[in-house]
Amino acid sequence: MLRFAAAFAVMAAAASAQAHRGHDAMSVVTIEPGGHLVVSHRFEAHDLEPALAAIAPAAQTSLDDPDAIEALKGYLQARFTIRVGATPVPLAFRSIDVGVQQVRVDYEGTLRGTPKTLSLQSTILRDVYAKQVNQVVVRRGQTVRTLRLAGSEAQIVSF
Repeated sequence: MLRFAAAFAVMAAAASAQAHRGHDAMSVVTIEPGGHLVVSHRFEAHDLEPALAAIAPAAQTSLDDPDAIEALKGYLQARFTIRVGATPVPLAFRSIDVGVQQVRVDYEGTLRGTPKTLSLQSTILRDVYAKQVNQVVVRRGQTVRTLRLAGSEAQIVSF
């Protein structure tokens, strides 16, 4: 009976860990024909809402507060960058979708020419959650690259 209880405890802990593996965020960078670039940041709402206390200290800690959303939009622009060589790619806010469980914030920009490499940096929520990990998926045509950013480093994606 003791072995059964121990095995059940291990299985329950594993299921709990799978259900919520930390404060990970995902950004998807899609490079469309002609150089149009779409960046989509995706978060769990229950991770992002408490972070608003640090992101937008003058606003309510709520995804329903327009002041908090405005601060979030600027925060994301400052903490996620794409460069071609030493030149930053300007990203403009496109849309936000605040759902019950997830939040998606989209930006867009334009790449000049057809660069062979991009430099990406994401420090989103690293100032709020010490063990924050940001996953970035970059898509161009049939090519897909996945990056894991856990610090302030920039990573290069080659096509």
